[in-house]
Parts: sequence; C-alpha cells; structure tokens
Amino acid sequence: MKARNAFRNYIEYIQFPYFRNLDKNTRITFNFPLTVFVGQNGSGKSSTLHALYGAPKKNTPYEYWFSTAVDPIQEVSAGGDRHSFFYVYKDNRGRPLEVLKQRIFKRNNPDYWETARPNLSYGMARITAGKRNQPIEKDVVYIDFRSELSAFDKYFYFKKPRKSKTINNKQDFLRKHSVFLRRIVDGHNVVINRYGENKNELLKTFSAAELQHISFILGKKYVSGKFVEHKLFEEWGYSVIFETSSYSYSEAFAGSGEIAVVRLVLEVLGAKQYSLVLLDEPEVSLHPGAQKRLKHFLLEETRKKQLQVVISTHSPSIIEDLPSNAIKVFSQLPSGKFNVRNGITPGEAFYHLEQTNLARKTLIVEDLLSKEIINGVLKEMGDATASLFQINFYTGGASVIKNHFINVYSHANETNKFIVFDGDQKLVPQHFNPDLIIEAEQTNERFRQEIQRQTGIDIPFYPDGNQDQGARADQEKELRENYLKFYLRNVFYLPLTIPEEIIWNQEYAEKILTVSGKAVFIEKINATGDFKEKFLSVAEALTGDRKDIASAERIFLEKWLNDKNAIYDQVVTIISSIRDL
Repeated sequence: MKARNAFRNYIEYIQFPYFRNLDKNTRITFNFPLTVFVGQNGSGKSSTLHALYGAPKKNTPYEYWFSTAVDPIQEVSAGGDRHSFFYVYKDNRGRPLEVLKQRIFKRNNPDYWETARPNLSYGMARITAGKRNQPIEKDVVYIDFRSELSAFDKYFYFKKPRKSKTINNKQDFLRKHSVFLRRIVDGHNVVINRYGENKNELLKTFSAAELQHISFILGKKYVSGKFVEHKLFEEWGYSVIFETSSYSYSEAFAGSGEIAVVRLVLEVLGAKQYSLVLLDEPEVSLHPGAQKRLKHFLLEETRKKQLQVVISTHSPSIIEDLPSNAIKVFSQLPSGKFNVRNGITPGEAFYHLEQTNLARKTLIVEDLLSKEIINGVLKEMGDATASLFQINFYTGGASVIKNHFINVYSHANETNKFIVFDGDQKLVPQHFNPDLIIEAEQTNERFRQEIQRQTGIDIPFYPDGNQDQGARADQEKELRENYLKFYLRNVFYLPLTIPEEIIWNQEYAEKILTVSGKAVFIEKINATGDFKEKFLSVAEALTGDRKDIASAERIFLEKWLNDKNAIYDQVVTIISSIRDL
C-alpha cells in the first residue's frame, strides 16, 4: 500500500538541522506506515513526537515544549542556528514539498514557531524557488500514556481532600461524589450541574466495534461498557464502567492499562482517514500479550484508514516482527547528543533496550578462519548486530555438516540455524526450490538427484522401518524435501574459494616480508597458487614455525578488516541477508 501511494498526506521524512538534544541534521525516514522509536530514557523520542505533532497546519511544538525559568531554551546554537525542523510530503499531484518550521523569539511569545522559507544550508532542495510551502494538512491524535489516569486515580493519588463535617479523608470524598457518578451511569443522558457548572459530558456506551477491539487487546470478554468524561472528582477525567458475564466494575477497580486501552481504541477508531497518530509509550501497564495485540490493532487500523502511526516505546513485544524500515533507534554519541539510526532489525533494537535476545541466529562454518572472518566483520558492523549471532565451528569439514548437521536441522525445522560454507562448496549457481516444480515431478528420486547435485554427496536418510519391513518411502521423500528447503533458505557461501584467499593481500605480504628482512620468501609465495601454502610460508618467515599459520592469518585479517574492500562488502551482504530473515 505504501509503495503504490495509498497513504496520502504522508510525511516521508523529517530532518532536524538544530533541535533540542538531537545531533545536527538528524533525519528520520518513514518508509513503513507504522514506525516505532526505540532508545533509552531521555534520548529524544518524546521530543521528536512533539515535533511531529507540530508539523501539520495550525499545530505547534509549543504545546509540549516551552521555556521556563528552570528550563530555559537556548535561542540559537553556537553556529547561529535556531531550533527548527523540516519535513517532506507529497501534494495531490505527487510532487514532493518541503516545509521548514522554525522557533522564532518574540517578546510576547518566546516560544513562537512559524513556517519559514527553505534554507539550502540545512540540506533542503530548491524545489519552490525560495517560497514557503504550506504545511501538511493532517489531523493529529496524540496520546501520552504515562499521563493517562482515570478520574478516580487522579483524585486518589494526587489530591488531598478539604476536610468538612462529612469528609475526613479521600475515601469519604469519593464515596460522597460517586453518588453523582452513579446517577449519570444509571440515568444515561443526565448532566450534573453543581454551583452553576456542568460537571460531566454525556454518558456514552461502547459500540459493538469498540467493545470488540477493547476485548481483543485486553484478552477479556466484555459484555458491555460505558464511559463518561467528568470533573466530579475535582479534575476532568474519564470514568469507565465495565461489565463481563460475571460482574460489573468501574475504573476504581480496573487496571490502569484498561483505561489506557479504552482511550486509545476510542481515539484511533474516531480518527479521520489519513490521520497522524502519535503514541508515547502505549505499553504502560499492559502485559506482553496485550502489547502484541495492541500492535495488531494499530496495524489493522493503519491499513483500513491509511493512518500514519508513530510510537515511542520500550516494549520488545511491540518491536518484534516489525520490518527493519519501521524501527528507529535513538542512541547517544560521545558528544552527549543523540542520533537516530534508520533500518534496525528487531533483534538489534533488543540490544539497545538491553533486552536478552532469545532469537539469536547460529552460523555453522567449516573452519576456524571462516569463524574469525565472520566474527571480525560482525565486530565492525557493531555490537547490536553482533549480539544477534553465535558463530560455531566443528571439526569434520563440509561433508559432516552436509551429512549430519543439515539433516538434523532440516528435520527439526531449525529456522535460526544457518550454514556458511567456503566458496569452493558452491557447486550450482543457485539452490533448488522444490516448490517451483509441478507436483508430478516432486518425487523421491528427483529430490535425491537435486540434493546430490547441490552437495556433491548422496546423502542417506533414515525414515521409519527397516530393510526387512520396508522403509516408508513417503517419509523419506518428506525428509529430502525438508533438506532441500533448508538448503534453499539457510545455506550461504563465503566469497572466493577458501577463507585464506579472502584475506590474502599480495602487496601487503611483500611489504611485511621486505620490512622484516625476509624478502627471500617473496619468491616462494609467488611460486604457488595455494593460498594456505602462501600463509605457511609467511608464518615460517615471521615466526620460524610453518605451523604457526594462525599468527600470520591474524595479521592479514586485521589488515583486511581495516581496508574494507569489495570482498569485505560481500561478507557484510551475506550477514545482513541472514540477519534480515
């Protein structure tokens, strides 16, 4: 839907030339209609939601961010920049429009924001010859769930009663004023007027759709429900009456998560088509199962109404299963500023949340040098990516992996086990996909031939039964088919032929041999095309021991990791492909 422009009035990206504690020119892209912000507390997630809130026409970040005597806002940066952000959206004709919003100091309003002319120094394009573009027209739903309290909780936890003859404590106050709430609940359209002031809005009953979604998210079966906004308990707030098949209760005995879900469902179902929905920590007071169902509800409503949803969250349950282009990680730089990384997998996001990653991927390699190469590249790719993988090397080589490991993994449907062979094991240009041939050709013999063609081995399988009783042919066929499917999805190859060839560097070899006074060995390494033999000669030259090949390989591996040549990029691509599965 996003690719075919079903989401109109959509913010494609937002960039911050100078804004609060974000790094200069931080850009956040919105390639997926439901986006999640992830990061430690104080990293700027909520601030970015406030900027998005202030992006559409008639909105301003001032509603959530303003200067005070305790927290004054620095007017301009050291480089002379004002707090600002710009974003890009497409008009009805599909043309990209850039809109710059900037904080301008005025005496009567020190927190005034206005739409400004494009500024090329910010990286904006000269799309409209210096004219201001009109801000995007978009309805906004913004909910900060940390502040979502019921009317009962607002009074009980944050108020002190004014004592009188009939009121000595909070309980007395709530008992007295809940009589009026009871009258509203029983009287349907009753509006309580006290001291010349209306104390409530009209009572509403949940529609069937609202009740269905609330029940789905919370994992409860509500028969009916009512809600009303009132200030019977001094502050305006929500009261909700839930009814299940067994009992009825108000928000006083409901969990705070129930109240938050009610608010979210009502707001999202009531949002107009193409609205911008901003949710700050919607997982508050919800258990993991409810958090997952909340995410599915939001995805479904995004699809139905072409919403643009942005969530700030610390919840692994909300992050998991989302595509990488939906996840944005806020992380701190040595300068103290925060930047934003786009395109982060859920597993990498777990790392930034300091959440144990239970879905680590295991890579099985043929030899120790292959393991060192992959571990080295993972270290270069960063701790978040490295945390997703465990690299294992077992003796026995490729034949043991093909005969035993893949046999077991494919039979057990081990989706997080991967094989990375050396390049010389790539016997066919691409793996065979059993689903791409007609059913009549999906025979046990065809599968046996395809396995042998890919592996170079006639792999034995062991279905139920024995030679006397007759092995089950149908089961053997299924085992072969599972083997082929595992090979198709979970088997990869390092570049070139063997790992020694990957890290070999002829120029570097000649340089270190010359510098160490061992130039005589240059002719020896040039006389062979065997890369292992080359390293044996280098080891002999540097340490006097041909068996100390590991020392020589470590020197070349470090050089290769620093150079990051085209072969390095190919290894990164392999790891990234496995990471994204």
